[in-house]
Amino acid sequence: MMRHILTLLLLIFVSEGVLHAEELQIPENAPRPLKVGVAVTVNNISKINDQVGTMEAEVDVQLRWKDPDLVFDSRVVGMNRMEFNHESAEKKLAGIWTPALTVANVTMQSTEKGLFIYPNGTVVLIQRVKGVFNVKYRLDAFPFDTQSLAVSIVSEKYDTNQIELVHDQRDINDSGLGKDVRLSAWRPQALTFSSSYTSGWDKRNYPAMQAKIVLVRNSFPHLLMIVMPFFLVMLVPTIGMFYTKLGIQFRLNFWAGSVLALIALSFTYAQRYSGLPPDSIITQVIVIGAGYQTLMTVLTVTLFDQDYTDRYFSNTVLVQEIIIYLRWAIPLGLAGLILSRIMLTAYIV
Repeated sequence: MMRHILTLLLLIFVSEGVLHAEELQIPENAPRPLKVGVAVTVNNISKINDQVGTMEAEVDVQLRWKDPDLVFDSRVVGMNRMEFNHESAEKKLAGIWTPALTVANVTMQSTEKGLFIYPNGTVVLIQRVKGVFNVKYRLDAFPFDTQSLAVSIVSEKYDTNQIELVHDQRDINDSGLGKDVRLSAWRPQALTFSSSYTSGWDKRNYPAMQAKIVLVRNSFPHLLMIVMPFFLVMLVPTIGMFYTKLGIQFRLNFWAGSVLALIALSFTYAQRYSGLPPDSIITQVIVIGAGYQTLMTVLTVTLFDQDYTDRYFSNTVLVQEIIIYLRWAIPLGLAGLILSRIMLTAYIV
């Protein structure tokens, strides 16, 4: 007798599980592929880290689709939409079909859900996501770069034949950058959307959509941090060489100190901007500085060495004219070369 009762209970449990699984399939009366509207609102960006490729932010991801099985008469229900928040939303979602989309590039810190169901069967699911997003930075044009940092929304369950991710006018109206999105080193510009797909291990294509936050870097503070220490490293030995009557040993000591200072500065830049590519503006500035120091060291032991000029130059007046010319031509050439590299980085890269 007990065996029959257990068997009956098992059959009831299995049948309920099958029915529940059937209830969570894509609505039969819905068109294929079922269109799922995607909207994103960026509420806040608390931290940008371009060295490790992350962004700490809070975003609202809104998904919208139509389920004919959820149509109801607002006059009977007494409301023009049904609302569910937090725990009630979780319970309701467990009993209806959803597109099972995920934010693929975030490490969650917290999440909240809200659910709205309208009389015509339209379902709107809003998920507030707060966490660390893994994003890609392109730093070739640093510090004049513009970054497009993506919030990647992907389907891991339904392929492109089953659902389609769209971003129509209603989704455009529901998307944007919040008023609280302010960053000291960046200027938020826009929020753009692009759709794509990912290829699964089963050879099927799964829809995806990226909401890209466009940020423009404030370049001036970085330029000051790069250029000012560099010119200070070059300024003192240049003055000591061109505008004092110190001996050759003192001048060489100046340049030796400048070389050590430039090496220390390059290590500082490497620590501060470790994510920059090898041909960045910082690398170019360091290389130009090293070339300038080499040139000035050669001039120190040749034209600016009295014994050398007396031995190899018979016309001392010509030597003095050359030195007078070099006093303004070389520093001006250094400044012009640095400025040209900055302009090329800003407008060409």
